[in-house]
Amino acid sequence: MSTERRTAAIIGCGDIAHHHVTGYQREGVELIAFVDPLPAARNQFISEYGTGKAYASLADMFTELKPDLISVCAWHLLHAPLTVEAAAGGVQGIICEKPMAVGLADADRMVDVCAASGTKLAISHQRRFTPGWEKGRELIAAGALGEVVMVVAKFGAGLLNCGTHAIDGVRFILGDPATEWVMGAVERRTDKFERDTPIEDSCMGLVHFVGGTQLFLQCDLDMKGASFQFFVRGTEGMMEVSETACRTMDGGAVGWVDQDLGVPANEINVIGGKANGRQTRELLAWIDGGPEHRCAATTARDTVEIMMALEESARRHQVVATPLAEKGYPLQLMMDEGKLPVEVAGRYDIRGYLNREQADEAQYDELRATGMGHHQIMRTLWERQQEG
Repeated sequence: MSTERRTAAIIGCGDIAHHHVTGYQREGVELIAFVDPLPAARNQFISEYGTGKAYASLADMFTELKPDLISVCAWHLLHAPLTVEAAAGGVQGIICEKPMAVGLADADRMVDVCAASGTKLAISHQRRFTPGWEKGRELIAAGALGEVVMVVAKFGAGLLNCGTHAIDGVRFILGDPATEWVMGAVERRTDKFERDTPIEDSCMGLVHFVGGTQLFLQCDLDMKGASFQFFVRGTEGMMEVSETACRTMDGGAVGWVDQDLGVPANEINVIGGKANGRQTRELLAWIDGGPEHRCAATTARDTVEIMMALEESARRHQVVATPLAEKGYPLQLMMDEGKLPVEVAGRYDIRGYLNREQADEAQYDELRATGMGHHQIMRTLWERQQEG
Protein backbone atom coordinates (compact mmCIF):
# COMPACT_ATOMS: atom_id res chain seq x y z
CA MET A 1 0.00 0.00 0.00
CA SER A 2 1.09 3.55 -0.68
CA THR A 3 2.76 5.22 2.30
CA GLU A 4 1.36 8.62 1.31
CA ARG A 5 -1.52 9.67 3.52
CA ARG A 6 -4.80 9.60 1.62
CA THR A 7 -7.43 12.32 1.84
CA ALA A 8 -11.21 12.06 1.82
CA ALA A 9 -14.38 14.13 1.59
CA ILE A 10 -17.88 13.43 2.88
CA ILE A 11 -20.89 14.26 0.72
CA GLY A 12 -24.06 14.46 2.78
CA CYS A 13 -23.49 15.33 6.44
CA GLY A 14 -26.18 13.26 8.12
CA ASP A 15 -26.27 10.36 10.56
CA ILE A 16 -24.53 7.66 8.51
CA ALA A 17 -21.72 10.05 7.56
CA HIS A 18 -20.36 9.87 11.12
CA HIS A 19 -19.60 6.16 10.60
CA HIS A 20 -17.75 6.94 7.38
CA VAL A 21 -15.68 9.53 9.23
CA THR A 22 -14.86 6.96 11.91
CA GLY A 23 -13.86 4.46 9.23
CA TYR A 24 -11.48 6.93 7.63
CA GLN A 25 -10.01 7.95 10.97
CA ARG A 26 -9.33 4.32 11.90
CA GLU A 27 -7.30 3.91 8.71
CA GLY A 28 -5.37 7.18 8.96
CA VAL A 29 -7.21 8.93 6.11
CA GLU A 30 -7.32 12.72 6.43
CA LEU A 31 -10.76 14.36 6.17
CA ILE A 32 -10.32 17.54 4.15
CA ALA A 33 -13.88 18.46 3.10
CA PHE A 34 -17.52 18.18 4.12
CA VAL A 35 -20.09 18.82 1.41
CA ASP A 36 -23.75 19.52 2.16
CA PRO A 37 -26.20 22.16 0.88
CA LEU A 38 -27.24 22.86 4.47
CA PRO A 39 -24.68 25.12 6.23
CA ALA A 40 -25.57 23.89 9.73
CA ALA A 41 -24.92 20.28 8.73
CA ARG A 42 -21.53 20.77 7.06
CA ASN A 43 -20.31 23.20 9.69
CA GLN A 44 -21.27 20.79 12.47
CA PHE A 45 -18.90 18.17 11.07
CA ILE A 46 -16.03 20.64 10.88
CA SER A 47 -16.69 21.70 14.46
CA GLU A 48 -17.11 18.15 15.75
CA TYR A 49 -14.06 16.65 14.04
CA GLY A 50 -11.82 19.72 14.01
CA THR A 51 -10.75 19.30 10.41
CA GLY A 52 -11.74 20.00 6.83
CA LYS A 53 -13.38 22.76 4.82
CA ALA A 54 -17.09 23.23 4.15
CA TYR A 55 -18.70 23.33 0.71
CA ALA A 56 -22.27 23.56 -0.51
CA SER A 57 -21.68 21.31 -3.54
CA LEU A 58 -19.17 18.99 -5.17
CA ALA A 59 -18.66 21.53 -7.93
CA ASP A 60 -17.62 24.13 -5.34
CA MET A 61 -15.23 21.69 -3.70
CA PHE A 62 -13.58 20.63 -6.95
CA THR A 63 -12.66 24.24 -7.70
CA GLU A 64 -10.29 24.10 -4.71
CA LEU A 65 -9.69 20.49 -3.70
CA LYS A 66 -9.49 17.00 -5.15
CA PRO A 67 -9.57 14.40 -2.39
CA ASP A 68 -8.40 10.84 -3.06
CA LEU A 69 -11.60 9.32 -1.66
CA ILE A 70 -15.22 10.41 -1.45
CA SER A 71 -18.09 9.00 0.58
CA VAL A 72 -21.54 9.54 -0.91
CA CYS A 73 -23.83 9.68 2.12
CA ALA A 74 -26.79 11.46 0.51
CA TRP A 75 -30.28 10.02 0.03
CA HIS A 76 -31.06 7.25 -2.44
CA LEU A 77 -31.94 9.18 -5.60
CA LEU A 78 -28.76 11.26 -5.34
CA HIS A 79 -26.37 8.29 -5.28
CA ALA A 80 -26.00 7.98 -9.04
CA PRO A 81 -25.56 11.68 -9.97
CA LEU A 82 -23.15 12.34 -7.11
CA THR A 83 -21.10 9.22 -7.87
CA VAL A 84 -20.89 10.18 -11.54
CA GLU A 85 -19.83 13.74 -10.62
CA ALA A 86 -17.21 12.48 -8.17
CA ALA A 87 -15.75 10.05 -10.70
CA ALA A 88 -15.63 12.80 -13.33
CA GLY A 89 -13.69 14.87 -10.80
CA GLY A 90 -10.90 12.30 -10.86
CA VAL A 91 -11.06 10.78 -7.38
CA GLN A 92 -9.34 7.43 -6.83
CA GLY A 93 -12.09 5.74 -4.84
CA ILE A 94 -15.73 6.19 -3.84
CA ILE A 95 -17.71 4.59 -1.05
CA CYS A 96 -21.39 5.10 -1.86
CA GLU A 97 -24.11 4.36 0.65
CA LYS A 98 -26.69 1.68 0.00
CA PRO A 99 -28.91 1.09 -1.86
CA MET A 100 -26.52 1.53 -4.76
CA ALA A 101 -29.28 2.94 -6.97
CA VAL A 102 -33.02 2.91 -7.55
CA GLY A 103 -33.21 1.11 -10.89
CA LEU A 104 -30.65 -0.68 -13.05
CA ALA A 105 -30.07 2.22 -15.42
CA ASP A 106 -28.49 4.30 -12.65
CA ALA A 107 -26.55 1.32 -11.27
CA ASP A 108 -25.11 0.57 -14.70
CA ARG A 109 -24.26 4.24 -15.25
CA MET A 110 -22.33 4.31 -11.98
CA VAL A 111 -20.38 1.18 -12.92
CA ASP A 112 -19.62 2.38 -16.45
CA VAL A 113 -18.53 5.91 -15.50
CA CYS A 114 -16.23 4.67 -12.73
CA ALA A 115 -14.73 2.04 -15.02
CA ALA A 116 -14.01 4.71 -17.63
CA SER A 117 -12.40 7.07 -15.11
CA GLY A 118 -10.45 4.36 -13.30
CA THR A 119 -12.27 5.14 -10.06
CA LYS A 120 -12.72 2.24 -7.64
CA LEU A 121 -16.36 2.21 -6.56
CA ALA A 122 -17.50 0.32 -3.47
CA ILE A 123 -21.06 0.27 -2.12
CA SER A 124 -21.40 0.48 1.64
CA HIS A 125 -22.73 -2.99 2.36
CA GLN A 126 -20.39 -2.86 5.35
CA ARG A 127 -22.08 -5.80 7.03
CA ARG A 128 -19.98 -8.03 4.77
CA PHE A 129 -17.24 -7.26 7.29
CA THR A 130 -19.16 -8.63 10.30
CA PRO A 131 -17.63 -11.77 11.88
CA GLY A 132 -20.88 -13.75 11.94
CA TRP A 133 -21.45 -13.40 8.23
CA GLU A 134 -17.78 -14.07 7.51
CA LYS A 135 -17.94 -17.31 9.52
CA GLY A 136 -21.11 -18.37 7.73
CA ARG A 137 -19.49 -17.80 4.34
CA GLU A 138 -16.41 -19.76 5.44
CA LEU A 139 -18.41 -22.77 6.65
CA ILE A 140 -20.68 -22.90 3.61
CA ALA A 141 -17.68 -22.71 1.26
CA ALA A 142 -16.09 -25.58 3.19
CA GLY A 143 -19.18 -27.74 2.64
CA ALA A 144 -20.27 -27.82 6.29
CA LEU A 145 -23.94 -27.92 5.24
CA GLY A 146 -23.52 -29.98 2.08
CA GLU A 147 -25.36 -28.39 -0.83
CA VAL A 148 -27.34 -25.35 0.30
CA VAL A 149 -31.00 -25.77 -0.61
CA MET A 150 -32.81 -22.79 0.91
CA VAL A 151 -32.11 -19.56 2.78
CA VAL A 152 -34.84 -17.61 4.60
CA ALA A 153 -34.54 -13.90 5.44
CA LYS A 154 -37.08 -11.66 7.18
CA PHE A 155 -36.63 -7.92 7.68
CA GLY A 156 -38.43 -4.60 7.96
CA ALA A 157 -38.06 -0.92 7.02
CA GLY A 158 -38.40 -1.42 3.29
CA LEU A 159 -36.78 -3.33 0.44
CA LEU A 160 -34.46 -0.46 -0.53
CA ASN A 161 -33.38 0.18 3.06
CA CYS A 162 -32.89 -3.07 4.98
CA GLY A 163 -33.69 -5.31 2.03
CA THR A 164 -30.52 -4.35 0.21
CA HIS A 165 -28.44 -5.41 3.25
CA ALA A 166 -30.35 -8.67 3.66
CA ILE A 167 -30.15 -9.73 0.01
CA ASP A 168 -26.53 -8.69 -0.23
CA GLY A 169 -25.77 -10.55 3.01
CA VAL A 170 -27.33 -13.78 1.78
CA ARG A 171 -25.40 -13.51 -1.47
CA PHE A 172 -22.22 -12.92 0.54
CA ILE A 173 -22.54 -16.01 2.75
CA LEU A 174 -23.40 -18.10 -0.33
CA GLY A 175 -20.30 -16.92 -2.21
CA ASP A 176 -22.11 -14.38 -4.43
CA PRO A 177 -23.95 -16.75 -6.77
CA ALA A 178 -25.51 -15.49 -9.98
CA THR A 179 -29.29 -15.17 -10.11
CA GLU A 180 -31.36 -17.25 -12.54
CA TRP A 181 -34.90 -15.98 -11.86
CA VAL A 182 -37.03 -14.08 -9.35
CA MET A 183 -40.71 -14.14 -8.45
CA GLY A 184 -42.17 -11.41 -6.27
CA ALA A 185 -45.28 -9.88 -4.76
CA VAL A 186 -45.74 -6.26 -3.62
CA GLU A 187 -48.37 -4.40 -1.60
CA ARG A 188 -48.67 -0.60 -1.56
CA ARG A 189 -51.98 0.65 -0.20
CA THR A 190 -50.53 3.72 1.54
CA ASP A 191 -48.55 6.59 0.06
CA LYS A 192 -45.31 5.42 1.67
CA PHE A 193 -41.87 6.88 0.97
CA GLU A 194 -38.38 6.37 2.35
CA ARG A 195 -35.83 9.18 1.96
CA ASP A 196 -37.97 10.82 -0.77
CA THR A 197 -38.31 7.54 -2.70
CA PRO A 198 -41.67 5.76 -3.03
CA ILE A 199 -41.53 2.30 -1.46
CA GLU A 200 -43.82 -0.65 -0.84
CA ASP A 201 -45.89 -1.31 2.29
CA SER A 202 -44.68 -4.92 2.23
CA CYS A 203 -43.30 -7.49 -0.17
CA MET A 204 -42.00 -11.02 -0.51
CA GLY A 205 -39.90 -12.80 -3.08
CA LEU A 206 -38.34 -16.06 -4.16
CA VAL A 207 -34.87 -15.86 -5.70
CA HIS A 208 -33.51 -18.84 -7.61
CA PHE A 209 -29.73 -18.80 -7.89
CA VAL A 210 -27.68 -20.59 -10.51
CA GLY A 211 -26.93 -24.00 -9.04
CA GLY A 212 -30.34 -24.42 -7.44
CA THR A 213 -30.11 -22.63 -4.09
CA GLN A 214 -33.18 -20.51 -3.34
CA LEU A 215 -33.73 -17.47 -1.13
CA PHE A 216 -37.16 -16.75 0.33
CA LEU A 217 -37.45 -13.21 1.67
CA GLN A 218 -40.21 -11.19 3.25
CA CYS A 219 -40.27 -7.52 4.20
CA ASP A 220 -42.59 -5.72 6.62
CA LEU A 221 -44.96 -8.66 7.00
CA ASP A 222 -44.42 -10.90 10.05
CA MET A 223 -41.99 -8.79 12.05
CA LYS A 224 -41.34 -11.35 14.79
CA GLY A 225 -37.62 -12.04 14.65
CA ALA A 226 -37.09 -9.74 11.68
CA SER A 227 -33.39 -8.90 11.53
CA PHE A 228 -30.23 -9.56 9.56
CA GLN A 229 -30.29 -13.18 10.71
CA PHE A 230 -30.63 -15.89 8.07
CA PHE A 231 -31.76 -19.48 8.35
CA VAL A 232 -29.89 -21.76 5.96
CA ARG A 233 -30.90 -25.34 5.12
CA GLY A 234 -28.48 -27.68 3.38
CA THR A 235 -28.47 -31.34 2.40
CA GLU A 236 -26.28 -32.19 5.40
CA GLY A 237 -27.12 -29.59 8.01
CA MET A 238 -28.62 -26.25 8.99
CA MET A 239 -27.28 -22.86 10.02
CA GLU A 240 -28.52 -19.75 11.76
CA VAL A 241 -26.22 -16.83 11.02
CA SER A 242 -26.32 -13.17 11.97
CA GLU A 243 -23.79 -10.35 12.05
CA THR A 244 -22.64 -11.36 15.53
CA ALA A 245 -23.27 -15.12 15.76
CA CYS A 246 -23.24 -18.34 13.80
CA ARG A 247 -24.53 -21.73 14.88
CA THR A 248 -24.95 -24.98 13.02
CA MET A 249 -26.69 -28.34 13.36
CA ASP A 250 -25.95 -31.51 11.47
CA GLY A 251 -27.46 -34.99 11.40
CA GLY A 252 -25.17 -36.31 14.12
CA ALA A 253 -25.62 -33.45 16.58
CA VAL A 254 -28.06 -33.32 19.48
CA GLY A 255 -28.67 -29.61 19.00
CA TRP A 256 -27.26 -26.33 17.84
CA VAL A 257 -23.48 -25.82 18.01
CA ASP A 258 -22.23 -22.25 18.45
CA GLN A 259 -19.34 -21.57 16.11
CA ASP A 260 -16.20 -19.75 17.24
CA LEU A 261 -16.02 -16.52 15.25
CA GLY A 262 -12.28 -16.28 15.87
CA VAL A 263 -12.34 -12.73 17.19
CA PRO A 264 -12.25 -11.25 20.72
CA ALA A 265 -15.62 -10.56 22.34
CA ASN A 266 -15.12 -6.80 22.03
CA GLU A 267 -14.60 -7.14 18.27
CA ILE A 268 -17.76 -9.13 17.51
CA ASN A 269 -20.07 -6.14 17.15
CA VAL A 270 -18.32 -4.05 14.50
CA ILE A 271 -21.27 -1.97 13.27
CA GLY A 272 -20.81 1.72 14.07
CA GLY A 273 -17.37 2.44 12.67
CA LYS A 274 -15.22 -0.68 12.89
CA ALA A 275 -16.80 -2.27 9.82
CA ASN A 276 -16.44 1.02 7.98
CA GLY A 277 -12.75 1.02 8.89
CA ARG A 278 -12.26 -2.44 7.41
CA GLN A 279 -14.27 -1.34 4.36
CA THR A 280 -11.94 1.64 3.94
CA ARG A 281 -8.81 -0.52 4.39
CA GLU A 282 -9.95 -2.90 1.66
CA LEU A 283 -10.71 0.00 -0.68
CA LEU A 284 -7.22 1.44 -0.17
CA ALA A 285 -5.69 -1.97 -0.89
CA TRP A 286 -7.81 -2.29 -4.05
CA ILE A 287 -6.68 1.14 -5.24
CA ASP A 288 -3.08 0.05 -4.68
CA GLY A 289 -3.48 -3.02 -6.88
CA GLY A 290 -4.94 -5.51 -4.42
CA PRO A 291 -7.95 -7.81 -4.93
CA GLU A 292 -11.32 -6.42 -5.90
CA HIS A 293 -13.29 -5.06 -2.95
CA ARG A 294 -15.90 -7.44 -1.55
CA CYS A 295 -18.40 -4.56 -1.85
CA ALA A 296 -17.42 -3.62 -5.39
CA ALA A 297 -20.15 -1.90 -7.40
CA THR A 298 -20.33 -4.79 -9.87
CA THR A 299 -21.31 -7.05 -6.96
CA ALA A 300 -23.77 -4.56 -5.47
CA ARG A 301 -25.32 -4.11 -8.90
CA ASP A 302 -26.49 -7.75 -8.72
CA THR A 303 -28.33 -6.96 -5.47
CA VAL A 304 -30.07 -4.03 -7.17
CA GLU A 305 -31.07 -6.36 -9.99
CA ILE A 306 -32.69 -8.80 -7.56
CA MET A 307 -34.70 -6.04 -5.87
CA MET A 308 -35.84 -4.59 -9.18
CA ALA A 309 -36.64 -8.07 -10.55
CA LEU A 310 -38.84 -8.77 -7.52
CA GLU A 311 -40.84 -5.63 -8.23
CA GLU A 312 -40.89 -6.26 -11.99
CA SER A 313 -42.26 -9.74 -11.31
CA ALA A 314 -45.08 -8.18 -9.29
CA ARG A 315 -45.66 -5.69 -12.09
CA ARG A 316 -45.86 -8.37 -14.78
CA HIS A 317 -47.42 -11.14 -12.65
CA GLN A 318 -44.85 -13.65 -13.78
CA VAL A 319 -41.43 -15.11 -13.10
CA VAL A 320 -38.69 -12.74 -14.25
CA ALA A 321 -35.42 -14.15 -15.56
CA THR A 322 -32.10 -12.38 -15.42
CA PRO A 323 -30.57 -10.40 -16.97
CA LEU A 324 -33.40 -8.01 -16.17
CA ALA A 325 -34.54 -6.03 -19.20
CA GLU A 326 -36.34 -3.26 -17.29
CA LYS A 327 -33.89 -0.51 -16.37
CA GLY A 328 -36.26 1.80 -14.50
CA TYR A 329 -37.87 1.54 -11.06
CA PRO A 330 -40.69 -1.01 -11.42
CA LEU A 331 -42.54 0.19 -8.31
CA GLN A 332 -42.74 3.72 -9.75
CA LEU A 333 -43.85 2.25 -13.06
CA MET A 334 -46.63 0.31 -11.31
CA MET A 335 -47.73 3.50 -9.58
CA ASP A 336 -47.70 5.41 -12.88
CA GLU A 337 -49.71 2.63 -14.54
CA GLY A 338 -52.39 2.75 -11.84
CA LYS A 339 -51.59 -0.75 -10.59
CA LEU A 340 -50.96 0.37 -7.00
CA PRO A 341 -53.74 2.87 -6.20
CA VAL A 342 -53.42 4.56 -2.81
CA GLU A 343 -56.25 3.44 -0.56
CA VAL A 344 -55.12 5.25 2.59
CA ALA A 345 -54.50 8.88 1.64
CA GLY A 346 -51.64 10.95 3.01
CA ARG A 347 -48.02 10.83 1.87
CA TYR A 348 -45.54 9.97 4.61
CA ASP A 349 -41.83 9.21 4.71
CA ILE A 350 -40.56 6.65 7.22
CA ARG A 351 -37.22 8.48 7.36
CA GLY A 352 -38.65 11.95 6.87
CA TYR A 353 -37.67 12.96 10.39
CA LEU A 354 -34.02 12.88 9.23
CA ASN A 355 -34.61 15.84 6.91
CA ARG A 356 -32.79 18.65 8.70
CA GLU A 357 -33.99 21.49 6.48
CA GLN A 358 -36.99 22.19 8.74
CA ALA A 359 -35.20 21.50 12.03
CA ASP A 360 -34.99 24.10 14.78
CA GLU A 361 -31.22 24.52 14.95
CA ALA A 362 -31.31 26.12 18.40
CA GLN A 363 -33.09 23.05 19.78
CA TYR A 364 -30.72 20.82 17.81
CA ASP A 365 -27.71 22.44 19.49
CA GLU A 366 -29.31 22.09 22.93
CA LEU A 367 -29.84 18.37 22.44
CA ARG A 368 -26.41 17.90 20.94
CA ALA A 369 -24.86 19.48 24.04
CA THR A 370 -26.37 16.65 26.12
CA GLY A 371 -24.37 14.09 24.11
CA MET A 372 -27.33 12.85 22.11
CA GLY A 373 -26.48 11.48 18.65
CA HIS A 374 -27.76 12.98 15.40
CA HIS A 375 -30.32 10.27 14.69
CA GLN A 376 -31.90 10.54 18.12
CA ILE A 377 -31.82 14.34 18.00
CA MET A 378 -33.74 14.36 14.72
CA ARG A 379 -36.23 11.81 16.03
CA THR A 380 -36.76 13.91 19.19
CA LEU A 381 -37.27 17.13 17.20
CA TRP A 382 -39.74 15.37 14.93
CA GLU A 383 -41.70 14.00 17.91
CA ARG A 384 -41.85 17.46 19.44
CA GLN A 385 -43.19 18.82 16.17
CA GLN A 386 -45.87 16.12 16.01
CA GLU A 387 -46.95 16.95 19.54
CA GLY A 388 -47.35 20.57 18.47
